[in-house]
Amino acid sequence: MDARYLHNLRLAGVVALSTLAACSSDVTGGNRQPVRLSFTTKVAAAAAAAIRISPDLTVGAAGDLVLTKVEIVVGKIELNQDDQTNCVAEIEAAGDDHANVGQHCEDISRDPLLVNIPLDDAAHSVINVPLAPGSYTKLEAKLEPARDNATAFNAANPNLVGKSVRVEGTYKTVPFVFTSSVRAGLEMEFNPPLVIDASTMNATVGLDVRKWFLNSANAAIDPTTATAGSAALQQIEDNIRRSFRAFEDNDESGVDDHSEHGG
Repeated sequence: MDARYLHNLRLAGVVALSTLAACSSDVTGGNRQPVRLSFTTKVAAAAAAAIRISPDLTVGAAGDLVLTKVEIVVGKIELNQDDQTNCVAEIEAAGDDHANVGQHCEDISRDPLLVNIPLDDAAHSVINVPLAPGSYTKLEAKLEPARDNATAFNAANPNLVGKSVRVEGTYKTVPFVFTSSVRAGLEMEFNPPLVIDASTMNATVGLDVRKWFLNSANAAIDPTTATAGSAALQQIEDNIRRSFRAFEDNDESGVDDHSEHGG
């Protein structure tokens, strides 16, 4: 069976799971606007490259490292209208009760969410949720393992119990599986702010996955050396924390609408 077809089947499964995870926010009514949240690995250098036939991602100039599957677990995804506050922290302080959180916070998903990161540099929709109109300055989320009481999620994803990142691939043609329990409070600023109105269709989270396994000399790190307490693991986890950004992307091109249009 064609590898790209298998890749698309896996992604379709993640979209279905993600839609279920968003049900707590998926309530229609009023003048809420349906908005998609997509994910992409596209960066400026990749955007200028030719379209790749392989869905895999090669890291480093020597091409020793090839990533074939990247999964992350995120939760408590919020849009925030206020630069001076942290919606995720407010929700945690309120015991996950969004009713006790300020009006500047717009709930996207509070349940753990598995995202199978597409490696083809395209933007793939993961959540479709109705959101309140407004001007939002940042997207917030928690990168963290699913909690023990997330029994349905953990049962459905046994390979990710206690983990927030899982990567499959090859290093010098030898297969590997890398996992990490890395935690991060993600605050991704929109510049300019994301204005949700009748014309807003999609926002995208970009991850520079190519840099996850690069050392300070831009050489590929052998993932099998990233053992507990190692400098290699610390480097990879620091790279992961720094790799997230968010932007308006109504045409789902994986490129910020404002940079595309000269903004």
